[in-house]
Amino acid sequence: MTNHWGHTNDIFDQGYKAVRKSVLLFGIFFTALGVLIFMFPKLIAYIFAFFILTTGIVGLLIGYKIWKLQNQTRPFDWENEPLKTQVNGETPESYPRTITFIMR
Repeated sequence: MTNHWGHTNDIFDQGYKAVRKSVLLFGIFFTALGVLIFMFPKLIAYIFAFFILTTGIVGLLIGYKIWKLQNQTRPFDWENEPLKTQVNGETPESYPRTITFIMR
């Protein structure tokens, strides 16, 4: 059913048109890519190298942002204060350590 402005009231109409266009564009893109690869066989190597180079650059940028973010972080205020989690409020100086060796 079409209303006054030429739009349909069907809920699936816009979704169907979007899927149809995307499948057609997908087919056109890969057909053109296949033709280009047949014309230029080295194109596969260039595309693969492009993706590797792009991934490396993105990795470097993310690593640099994380490295710069490290300088902006501040230590916690309670870092050097003793923890008072025991009932009597005293913090033990050291905890007993047990080392177990498993021999075969």
